[in-house]
Amino acid sequence: MFKKIFVLALCGLMLVACNTSQVELLSFIDPDSDKLDYDGEVIQAFNTEDNIFAYKDDNTPQSEALWKRIADIEEKLNVEFEIVYDGENIIDLYTAQVAAGSLKTDLIYRSNGNNLWSLGKAGILLPITDFPQYIDLSDTDKYGMPGNLEAAMHNGIPYAVQPVQWPGLQGVECFVIAYNPDKFASNNLTGLHEYYENKTWTWDTMKNVFDTAAPSLGENDVLLEAHGGFLLNTLFISNGFDFVTFVDGEPTFDLTPQEALMAIDYLKDLYTYGEKIEIGTDTDDRWDYTTFIAGNALTVLTTTQAVTTEDIAYEANFAYNIMPFPCGPNVDYGRWAQSVTRIYGLAVTIGAEEPEVVAHVISELCEPFEEFGGSIDGLKEYYRNSVFTTDIDVEIYFAIDDYVRFDYDDVGMINEYTNVIAQNINKASAIELIQKNKNVAEQMYINYLEGNLKGYLIEHMNIE
Repeated sequence: MFKKIFVLALCGLMLVACNTSQVELLSFIDPDSDKLDYDGEVIQAFNTEDNIFAYKDDNTPQSEALWKRIADIEEKLNVEFEIVYDGENIIDLYTAQVAAGSLKTDLIYRSNGNNLWSLGKAGILLPITDFPQYIDLSDTDKYGMPGNLEAAMHNGIPYAVQPVQWPGLQGVECFVIAYNPDKFASNNLTGLHEYYENKTWTWDTMKNVFDTAAPSLGENDVLLEAHGGFLLNTLFISNGFDFVTFVDGEPTFDLTPQEALMAIDYLKDLYTYGEKIEIGTDTDDRWDYTTFIAGNALTVLTTTQAVTTEDIAYEANFAYNIMPFPCGPNVDYGRWAQSVTRIYGLAVTIGAEEPEVVAHVISELCEPFEEFGGSIDGLKEYYRNSVFTTDIDVEIYFAIDDYVRFDYDDVGMINEYTNVIAQNINKASAIELIQKNKNVAEQMYINYLEGNLKGYLIEHMNIE
């Protein structure tokens, strides 16, 4: 029987050095067996207060399905879950516990990639690649795409997986364009889904839509609502910009390839719509969709979370549709990347007495819920009946992370780099804006992106 424990801890930051080498396999583990006996092994799982992993613990169908999954795993594997609710500052908490030799946590769930890669960097998490017999990262339908894992990766080592077959976690926190089909119809505009079906959804197409719509737009209406930093970063990613050029297959830091200059110039073009476009660059604008929710925006740059389980899903009183962010001119249509801003991850800590058992538990946790169709197809049916209004929305939602890339917002990419450029977009040329912010970008590349590119991403996804 699982237990719940409530913990309050305030701990000072302490430096530690930890051995994260792979431990030997347990002789009694057989991952192909239907029922195993782990002799009552206690799995202490740290979790955000008031939640059970990805869901509010408030008797929703999702939380009830997850509690049932936990009970089923306890019976199948003869383990016992001990759910510990942690505070917000888990980096300090875990670091202090490791230094004191008191870390007892086996499994951690976080929806903050910064926490996960920081814990991995500090040696508090075990590389998820230590457990290939239980967690096969090539099974991207179960554990997430390389770009999802990138959000919990340090020096090319992934430290967490995302249970992407859980409801709400497909393409979670990927940026999409949501649009108001009624407003498109009232302005005699072609609905954006037609461009998706015709495979013509590009930067130029979106600009043409805005050019057509602008003259007849209502006085209080805007073409697009977006945050400037996220918008520029999404333009970078959708045009294939990785802060590098490849020389003989090796990435070399480069801030000024065509992909980047074109993205900045495109953002400059969007600003020419003046009051007919709403691009905020303040901190309060990051997740502000109030203009779209009020019915006064044709489109909005938002996240999959907002259109399925958060702001827009609950507050918009009209039916809306979604689109991927359009394809940039420098990449192949159909294979352009979308931007994701975080991971909802499960990880193994060095506090685990039997880390292979924990990895096996994570594998079991990541299976699809029977209550939501028991498969990707079943989950798609649930979304068609309960969340979206068209089959195209469902198709887009489940394909949005096929070529997803992490936006490195957690480590300052938005606030310290792309949003700074957006704030000064009309004060200098594209090349001048890049050069003025070169030092920040170079440190971002050296500290975070370079190791992930060379250590994992180039090998596991086609980003050249």
